[in-house]
Amino acid sequence: VGTVDQLSFQAPYLPIAFGGGAPGSLSNFFLTGVNALPQAGVLDPNFVPCLGALQNFPGGDTRQFPNYACAAGSAGLVPSQFLFVLTVPRDFQAPDTQQWNLTIQRALGKNWVFEAGYVGTHAVHLRETRTSIQAELATATHPLTVTAEDGTPFLITESTTSNGVARSNLEGLNGYGGFQIFANDAYSHYHSLQTTLSRRWVAGYFQAAYTWSKSTDATSSGNTALNTAFNDETDLKFSRGLSDFDRTHRFAVSYRYDLPFYQGASGAKERLLGGWSLSGITIFQSGAPFSVTDSAAGTAYLGPGLASATLGAQLAPGGSIGRGTTTGDIHSRLNGYLQLTNFTTAPVADPAGCLADPALACTTAFGNLGRNIYRGPFQQNWDFSLIKNIKITERQSLRFTTDFFNIWNHVNFANPSINDVETITHDSSGNPTADGPFGKIFSTVGTPRLIQFSLRYSF
Repeated sequence: VGTVDQLSFQAPYLPIAFGGGAPGSLSNFFLTGVNALPQAGVLDPNFVPCLGALQNFPGGDTRQFPNYACAAGSAGLVPSQFLFVLTVPRDFQAPDTQQWNLTIQRALGKNWVFEAGYVGTHAVHLRETRTSIQAELATATHPLTVTAEDGTPFLITESTTSNGVARSNLEGLNGYGGFQIFANDAYSHYHSLQTTLSRRWVAGYFQAAYTWSKSTDATSSGNTALNTAFNDETDLKFSRGLSDFDRTHRFAVSYRYDLPFYQGASGAKERLLGGWSLSGITIFQSGAPFSVTDSAAGTAYLGPGLASATLGAQLAPGGSIGRGTTTGDIHSRLNGYLQLTNFTTAPVADPAGCLADPALACTTAFGNLGRNIYRGPFQQNWDFSLIKNIKITERQSLRFTTDFFNIWNHVNFANPSINDVETITHDSSGNPTADGPFGKIFSTVGTPRLIQFSLRYSF
């Protein structure tokens, strides 16, 4: 499928380092590498099943279509009223990643080292899945030119979303179940400031690291089923947003220290009171991004059920992105992390047609909210270990360790479990109520406090 002789399989590496004398140094590198192709069974299947299609389509459309059927008993025949097609580009390219950094390292006094660097990453030809035959949106300000078979150009200034009986979805396949392409045109960008302060000495070490970063991409998933592109799938610019794993701030401290008490003692006193050590890792980080979605959006353009988690909701009249989340202590926001009145469902694609034909013409457009524009609760974790070393002989020793994972039993709450505006409940006057699950946090990440004991005998 176009990857056997791909030149990008070459992976050059260019390191450069400059020693600025004993106190410090400057280094940088550029690296490009090729990633392994995912889902080889999709890209190189061992068989190609027959195509299953039906003669007519639902929704009142009486036009007939050929029946591309297989022989009786063939596993490729799909006994369904919907057409569902999966495709892979012939020129499928292997994903390619470039990495670079510029780092300064400096000694600070005795045993202390400070390091600061810019680290960047850019990847291309990443996998994404989208509907490949979605119609482009034509407007007077953004017209489209369509060329007929005889070469005559036609300027389209308006997308037709009416006459629901004659068409269902703008693709022209009435009742289609999906036409997905496993494309390789997604991309990602990562930029960061990474700093480290460390100290090593005989009795232990200490390291504090802070990273300020931003990771954006067109999709953070390489699924081979269901759409990963967001909203309008004719252009990946609508999918660009924070990566699912983006963390703006991350601060981590790690340490180990051998307590100096009774180091010169001998006998029972040394075995009981000496040989103690402390170690631990503490992490503070920003919450993970998430989107506010509308599972019923885009029905004028996309097949049902294929992109329910990748369709943005709509800001309510007077709403704004900045007012989307509530404020205050996280414990008081568990039943309302998102502002109910700030969001609404996606608009109808053709309001006039919907009034004239409510049964067939009330399909929806896309919402105006982008991907991963909100962020979940801040997170922290403290792990701590207490270590006792017992020397038996010159060549034999015992180490007893007590590990405390999440020693303070701090609860890290997950993102809201349900962000689909279709789950917002309303009272008799149409006002949103807090009775539904929308915007509520029902789960946590990480574990409660765990205590682990271990004993090691060395000889």
